[in-house]
Amino acid sequence: MSNQVGSAATAPPFPKAAHDALDDSQLRRNVRNATGIIQAKRDNMAAEMPDWEGLRSAGHAMKAHTLKYLDLYLEQFESNVTARGGKVHWARDADEANRIIGGIVRERADAEVMKVKTMTSNETGLNAYLEE
Repeated sequence: MSNQVGSAATAPPFPKAAHDALDDSQLRRNVRNATGIIQAKRDNMAAEMPDWEGLRSAGHAMKAHTLKYLDLYLEQFESNVTARGGKVHWARDADEANRIIGGIVRERADAEVMKVKTMTSNETGLNAYLEE
């Protein structure tokens, strides 16, 4: 079983993919343009904040703290969901997550099931899995 997510298991190694992407002049122009737009918007927003660097530092510290104690936060999340009648499923990788979701869908075959688009389902290849 792969520890990589979705199609990452069959993707070319990063150095090759990066080299191929650098050969695509249209892609380079698109990325340069998008980066410029995003940077300009960020600079405009930062200029409106009286303590942008302080907020940025606080955000960085919060992210570092959360990642350091992620196991505890995930267990707390599971406890809160369970206490309210929900169920949390744990998966080691994309394939296991897709199998769990597929099982839930099969269990409810007599009911209507709605799937919304999420980054996670895109990354795990859930749509293709469900179509199979």
